[in-house]
Amino acid sequence: MSTTPSKRYDEKINTVDRRPPVKPCEEPNHIYITRKTNVESQAKTAEEMLNNSFDEIYIHGMGASVNKALVFAMEVERKFGGSVKSDIQTSTVQCTDDIISLLDLDQTDTRHRSVSAVHVHLYRAAS
Repeated sequence: MSTTPSKRYDEKINTVDRRPPVKPCEEPNHIYITRKTNVESQAKTAEEMLNNSFDEIYIHGMGASVNKALVFAMEVERKFGGSVKSDIQTSTVQCTDDIISLLDLDQTDTRHRSVSAVHVHLYRAAS
């Protein structure tokens, strides 16, 4: 695998296939915000969850979506006018990328990288 002196791959002769990160939970009350997330539809889903079926929901975002996840969580909290509270945690998520040589498709390498993440726990406030 051809890398530069700084251990970066050469983009001219390699391509990167980013593996999706492992989701911490597959429960229905966990919402994962990505760059492609339609925030309006997810906000309606979150409101329905808190109104009808769940006392708490979890919102997760990572990398470029951290800010979007925080804004989304605060918007949901605002819509409930103080009856919903939030706890915010940050973490670092380990992601793996496959580096594939364009010159020899059988030659691959992996790269591990750390990505910032945010996890917001929204729950009903005690009355």
